[in-house]
Order: sequence, then structure tokens, then C-alpha cells
Amino acid sequence: MTLAEIKNQVMFQTNNDAEDLGDYEPHIDDYINEGYDRLMSAWAKDHVPTVADRLEIDTDEPETPEWTHRALVDYATWLVYRNGNPQKQQRGMAYLNAFNEVLAKIADEGGAAGLNADGTRKRVTKFFNIPR
Repeated sequence: MTLAEIKNQVMFQTNNDAEDLGDYEPHIDDYINEGYDRLMSAWAKDHVPTVADRLEIDTDEPETPEWTHRALVDYATWLVYRNGNPQKQQRGMAYLNAFNEVLAKIADEGGAAGLNADGTRKRVTKFFNIPR
């Protein structure tokens, strides 16, 4: 997905709250990029987000696999709803949960570090919830 497609999907998911979009539309790029930073950190493990990594132009595409792009829509949608009344905050939790499922899948698959040279998935043997 391109940045423009991601933004359009966020607008679609929050369409039933169109009266609020004027307040949040200027922040949508920041919301998407915050989610992108989190995805890149999970995907590349040692990746430190920089300004150069931002999705800024409508034709920019995230450098994570296509199956993770929808998570950026969900993360930005959650942030829009997070700033609303309690009912909207509750509605947004489903989008946050969907984003977190993608982060968990990236961790399960080992991200970019979990791919062999031929693109097949390595088996991950680290258990992050067990202290060292």
C-alpha cells in the first residue's frame, strides 16, 4: 500500500465520525509514521527509526512486507479514536488489538532476521517472555 492508500483506508474506517476528521486529519501522517516506526523496529530488530524513514509522499510505500501494511491503517485508526470520547476509545481498541496481532506475528516469524537467504522462514528459538 502507498501512503495515500493507507490514509484513505484510515478515513474509510473512521467515516462514521466524519465531523471529527477535520481535527485529526493534519495528524494522520504522524499517526501512520508512529505505527510504521513500531513495525520497522519489530521487523528489523536493530532498526532505529530516523526522519529519513518517514512516509511523507503519497506514493511512499512501507519497507515492511505487504501483509503488515494494513496494520498501519489500524494503528492510525486507533490513535484517532483514542483521542475521542470513551465510546470512541472503546471502538478503537479493536484496531489496537489488530495492530498488536501483526506485531506478535512479526515476533513469531523473527522479522527480517528470521528469513533465510532464500526467503524461507527461520525457526525462532528465543522466548521473549522468559527472563535470561
